[in-house]
Amino acid sequence: MSRGHRALSLRRNADLHVAARIALAVATALVLMSSGQALAQPPSNGVPTEVAPPLPAWSMNLFSKSVFRYQNPDLNGCISAATVDMLNLIAQAPESDLPPPGGGSLPQNSLRWTISTSWNTQKNIMWFERKHMTMVDTDKGSDPHGWRNGLNYFGWGSMRADMYRDVAYRSYAEAARAVVDSVARTGKPVGILAWEGGHAQYVTGYTVQGQDPRVGDNYTIVGVFLTDPLREDTLVNTFISYLSWRTGPFYYRFSRDKQTDSPYADPIDGKVGNVEWEGKWVVLQPVE
Repeated sequence: MSRGHRALSLRRNADLHVAARIALAVATALVLMSSGQALAQPPSNGVPTEVAPPLPAWSMNLFSKSVFRYQNPDLNGCISAATVDMLNLIAQAPESDLPPPGGGSLPQNSLRWTISTSWNTQKNIMWFERKHMTMVDTDKGSDPHGWRNGLNYFGWGSMRADMYRDVAYRSYAEAARAVVDSVARTGKPVGILAWEGGHAQYVTGYTVQGQDPRVGDNYTIVGVFLTDPLREDTLVNTFISYLSWRTGPFYYRFSRDKQTDSPYADPIDGKVGNVEWEGKWVVLQPVE
């Protein structure tokens, strides 16, 4: 063995010896309690330091494949199909079946929707939403005002029912938090504007760590369950992480609205879509 190889071997042996002593010290210092908590015992003062257990995780998902329909064959019918799906989910899971938030009783509403996955139902909703939107007629589909009006009218009998509102947020974090809060505390799906405001998707559930979002605000979003009514996107009840939802591929990224084709004032809230939504994250949010 050369001098270089011998010196290298001695250094390796010494390193292994030191590593073994460190491992033994760490193993001796950590005492695993019956509760699963580990206590570190510093030799200097003997005061134990508790290693915090992982935060509790909470998950909820309202999705049901039995009441889902794609927007196809209408490639411009994302909002009308999302309206059908969201109302179907609400009708299938009445509020009385959901755990009450904060120990109280959930508000009752007069849902008038009958579950349907028919093409004729989607067509009827599409024409209604186009008639009651603030988008220019030459563009296809509808806008958030039309979506909100369709949800309220077909779900609760009036565009002024105020069960859903279109809400614009100035940051992704604020919008994502509003989505999770709304699903958790109302038991209803939440609509979102994807593709920079050009496409409708909806969220039916979430996973968070920390407090239960039905009753507390101190939680971190792990991800959401997202559905896109366009068949080609193959995005049905798909779990998307919080980071991917913000920075992932365009087809499922939740991004700022960049549409400028809603120049008219809405008769319900008096707001002009272009002013209200452009540059913000847009959510179709249940009120109760």
